[in-house]
Amino acid sequence: MRMNSCGELEDGALNAACRVMDVDGRRLILTDLEAPAWPKAAVSKAELLTYYLGVADDLLAFLRGRPSSVVRRCEGLTPWIFDRSAGAGIVVEERGAIAHLVNGGCLGFHPWSATCQAADRPDVLLFDVDPTEVAFREVRNAALLLRDLLARYQLRSWVKTSGGRGLHILVPLPAIHSFEDVHAAATLIARAARAREPKLFTFEVRRARRRGRILVDVERNRPGTALISAFSVKPDSGLVSAPLEWVDLEGAVYPEDFSVSAAQARIAGIGAPFRDFFDHPQSLEHLLEAVRVRERRRA
Repeated sequence: MRMNSCGELEDGALNAACRVMDVDGRRLILTDLEAPAWPKAAVSKAELLTYYLGVADDLLAFLRGRPSSVVRRCEGLTPWIFDRSAGAGIVVEERGAIAHLVNGGCLGFHPWSATCQAADRPDVLLFDVDPTEVAFREVRNAALLLRDLLARYQLRSWVKTSGGRGLHILVPLPAIHSFEDVHAAATLIARAARAREPKLFTFEVRRARRRGRILVDVERNRPGTALISAFSVKPDSGLVSAPLEWVDLEGAVYPEDFSVSAAQARIAGIGAPFRDFFDHPQSLEHLLEAVRVRERRRA
């Protein structure tokens, strides 16, 4: 999206000489467009803005109505970005807010798994498949196993890259369960995965003690925690947390395929699986019944 001399967007990329942008009625003054997006970054701030504006509608599906944290806190943000009643976090509701935040130095977006309206009732079940010194083919296999375990409880899941070497598995939920129940449900699946592959999976959080194994982290299913959003950039790797089709994991897909420079075109072809994510809330009934059975046996 190139801006002409009037500040209007055209096809292409932002020009480093541009200084004013109009995004859905918000007039933004841009700065340092020619500079690296972050220290030692392979992309400029202009390229990062171009990327985020290109995926803004998809990204907003995961940001609207819910508090988010950002990689870097910016000063001097205008009031229309914030929902003061949310109690914590930034609530991003429009494309102009994304552009303003990125222009101010914010690089990645990490939304909560609950909305402002139901802050104690998560509407996403999360698994962070986090490897340490493990080949990515094993990470793929781990994610596919988690998918199959969830399917046993009639739960359809979605998968995305983490922005690093891992994968994230998400299940949309009706906002009716407590964080405690959602965490318990996630824990049961993680334990089942470890029972199936004890040499591959671990619950050890410290990286130095889990080399060659994969942590299935379920702690993001706690109040006030956040996970990098689909379509967001992870600046320490320079990669995008990109939505995938499950069939992609059966092929030769790698996290490195989703650099900022390459991700927009790639996402244009595979973004559809996440565009209706929240339209398909899944029932935890069968999984929570299994949790209750397990608790009765332990009593």
